[in-house]
Amino acid sequence: MQEPERFILTPFQKFCIRWSVFFDSSSDRLSRTETVLRTVQFSTIMITSGMTMTSVLIADNKKALESFTYFVICVFMLAIITFAIRTKRFNRTMLLMVVDEFPGYNRPMPDVLKRKMAAIRTSHGDFTMKVIVSYLTLVLFEIPATGMVPLAAASLTDVKLGSQSTQMVVLWFPADTSQVGMYAFSYVIQFLIVVTVKFIITGIMCSFSFFVSQMISEFQILSAYVEHAVEIVEYDQSTDKTTEQKLLDHVKNCVMLHDRLIHFKDQLNESYGYIILLELMFSTLYFCLSAFNMIFVGNRFVMVKGLLTLSNYLAELFIFCMYGSMVEDAHMGLLRASYSAAWYAQPVRFRQSLTMVMSRTQTPLQLTVGKVFIANLPLFLSVLKVSYSGVNALRAANAK
Repeated sequence: MQEPERFILTPFQKFCIRWSVFFDSSSDRLSRTETVLRTVQFSTIMITSGMTMTSVLIADNKKALESFTYFVICVFMLAIITFAIRTKRFNRTMLLMVVDEFPGYNRPMPDVLKRKMAAIRTSHGDFTMKVIVSYLTLVLFEIPATGMVPLAAASLTDVKLGSQSTQMVVLWFPADTSQVGMYAFSYVIQFLIVVTVKFIITGIMCSFSFFVSQMISEFQILSAYVEHAVEIVEYDQSTDKTTEQKLLDHVKNCVMLHDRLIHFKDQLNESYGYIILLELMFSTLYFCLSAFNMIFVGNRFVMVKGLLTLSNYLAELFIFCMYGSMVEDAHMGLLRASYSAAWYAQPVRFRQSLTMVMSRTQTPLQLTVGKVFIANLPLFLSVLKVSYSGVNALRAANAK
């Protein structure tokens, strides 16, 4: 068996890693750049939460409701920043596993299988790029579009500057924002707050997509190793061992790869499990508050602004859940590959070893959401149902 080669990251994969915290794989501690970045983010969200909460206390009911919605965003952002700092250690471990241990080992194999392995990595790399580019496109559209809504309200209606429909983020400002100069200054502050929030979440989405995509592709490669075990062993003429012994060695290496991937999944859950839980809680709560606010206020500019922001957060939750379902499918693919390995025509010891692999794959491999929920597409549908029920409950309570 040859020594494993180092995994070469593509420029896009490096972008996904460095976007989150300017990743430095040499240390578990935050670098100076990372420390400054997180300090700026934390301070910005802390100040924003105080300004939004002040607006909740002094504003009228309609304005206070939207201010409270943004206050909820700030609270969740503070928690996400804290957990994002915590992910540094786990991300470093996972990155070293990807670079140093994937694809695990290089065994002589037919050119057809080599092309198949390469095609698996290429297809998942392309898929991840499409997901991230689509998400970034949505973010780049949502930020200026959300920014244009208050400006349109200020220019097309007679509403007072600084009112609810003319603000990107409804917050208290220590000056008279009804004046054009001060309104412009407060608008720039609000725009920078929105950009900061999007930067935090986008970094997490990029790094998460990279790591989970690598895990899925390695599971599919492992499935190919198991399914084509006989072809690989018969092609390998580098040793004088019997075919039975080479089959046993091959299955042993497959089990080691499986253990490594399970450990990688555990690291992924530790790194992102609580962040996904926060995203789940936040998306549900924001859906209820934002939808109710749009109904309660009844202003078309507020409705457009709420729909733009809501679509972005639902897209993030969908990506988390989509990848969770893909992980489940990839692990079940290993079970199907084991059944397809022509085990019935192989020696007894090989069949016994393969049975161990099959028994382990019957236990579902899932991305957990804070050790409470399972990230998959049914969870996304449940969030939509619960959120809709919450909106109806708020409407019923308001009607009384």
